[in-house]
Amino acid sequence: MTAGPASPPLDWRLALVLWLLGLPGVVALAWNVVPQWLAFLDWPHSLASWRLVIVVLLSLLTGVAVLVGLRLGQRARLGAPLLTALATGRSPWRAIRVLSLPGIAGGVAGAAWLVTLAVAWPESLSVVDPVYGMALLPKLLYGAITEELLLRFGGLSLVMWALWRLFGRATPRPSWRLGCWAVGITAVVLGTVPIAMAWSLVGTMPHAVALQLLLCEIVFGAMAGFLYWRYGLESAMLAHMVAYLLSHGLV
Repeated sequence: MTAGPASPPLDWRLALVLWLLGLPGVVALAWNVVPQWLAFLDWPHSLASWRLVIVVLLSLLTGVAVLVGLRLGQRARLGAPLLTALATGRSPWRAIRVLSLPGIAGGVAGAAWLVTLAVAWPESLSVVDPVYGMALLPKLLYGAITEELLLRFGGLSLVMWALWRLFGRATPRPSWRLGCWAVGITAVVLGTVPIAMAWSLVGTMPHAVALQLLLCEIVFGAMAGFLYWRYGLESAMLAHMVAYLLSHGLV
């Protein structure tokens, strides 16, 4: 068995860019969702204190996700080609050409999926998932950017690297089969995160609604994961943005 390629030195400029990119979404989530949590849980602490706690914790978690994506994701040949080009002073146009069309196509498909589920469900997604109930700008900042940093750049990079190290280290990059497994596992496991958020707000949730929400997140997460794997983080972010723009107010 041959060793995989050594990872390049960590680019701290890119790490800072990615972390700062995720912070507005952290603030957006804290300002929009924390009041709902406090109203439901009836906690005695002040709104400002809990917002600060959430901002600090999510900022740290976003930083960890960025470091995981840069360190382990690069070893598995995952990355953010557009932001990397910008951070290193190279031309971004090749990255834009490669990632734009798949991202837009994925966003249109994602919007169609969300609207289809909203039509089929007796209740809209905004009732059970706090992100869908946000105004458009906070939804874009958190869902399309911060969430992609956390779930794809951090989560999928970790799973892809772990599977590659365990089962495919003899190859210079993860195979198609291994990559599909990583995307699928990540979509299923991390698809439970929105359900946990929804449960923390509504207290009780019919099993059918929980399964429907899980199905929504698994399919959307698999699509975004595939785009990140094959075209880069920005393609998944673009798909998320387009899906929200086209489906906002309909779900």
